[in-house]
Amino acid sequence: MRTIVTARNTDVSDIQEIIEARFTNLTRFEPRASKAEIVFTGEKTQVRAAAVISVDRARPVHGEAAGPDPRTALDRLTDKLGNQLRRNHERHNERSAPPMDELFGNPFEAGGEAG
Repeated sequence: MRTIVTARNTDVSDIQEIIEARFTNLTRFEPRASKAEIVFTGEKTQVRAAAVISVDRARPVHGEAAGPDPRTALDRLTDKLGNQLRRNHERHNERSAPPMDELFGNPFEAGGEAG
């Protein structure tokens, strides 16, 4: 997954590798995830982390979290996004239709010959 990290009024250069590793690990919940845009914003007492994950052939997944430092905000954000991606992926799998043979059976297996 391609990650784009932006920092406003805070420094995240020391956890850059951790950010990329965490967001790459999110592909185990949704293999179609292709790009992640992460924005860290420093405020007076906390750091906010917001992210948008682009998923091929699906709606993007948004998440936002805050913490006293960038690492905590990142942990909370990846937990939220992981839960969302898992739920969306499971919904996608539940909606797929069963094979036609499973629904109606194969007419050639019934013992009768065609023709």
